[in-house]
Amino acid sequence: MNVVILENIRSAYNVGNIIRTADALGWQVRLTWYTPSPLDTQKVVKTSLGAENNVGLKQFGHTPEAIESAKKQKLLVVAAEITKDSVSLASLQKGKHSGVAIIFGNEVDGVLDSTVKLVDKVVHIPMQGIKESLNVGQSSAIFMRACNQLYS
Repeated sequence: MNVVILENIRSAYNVGNIIRTADALGWQVRLTWYTPSPLDTQKVVKTSLGAENNVGLKQFGHTPEAIESAKKQKLLVVAAEITKDSVSLASLQKGKHSGVAIIFGNEVDGVLDSTVKLVDKVVHIPMQGIKESLNVGQSSAIFMRACNQLYS
């Protein structure tokens, strides 16, 4: 089992996009903090096109609760973030875990510092152009596809 955890995502359209991608790639979705939910935001439903009913969607008030749940399921918990200590997505290897939980943060501020302290690894997508990051929807698709090759 693989899980994507969305922390403080602002855009309902990004959330719907990620839910559709998760459905296409066989992932479950966890929503935390103020991330919009298809249960109360029509824009998420509009973008997810019914996938919200098939992804094992759960809501948590706070990200640490979602992390605790993932660790109980023996998942590797990864923050998708660029830090001085982050490692390349290409270097991620399958370990003893049964799957992976990837946390994606706010479109502007990224994953909370307090959350980064709780994860097993911080992983970034190597960028070759002038930009340092991608849209959260694009990033999540790249991460989910790469992790499916390790944990499928």
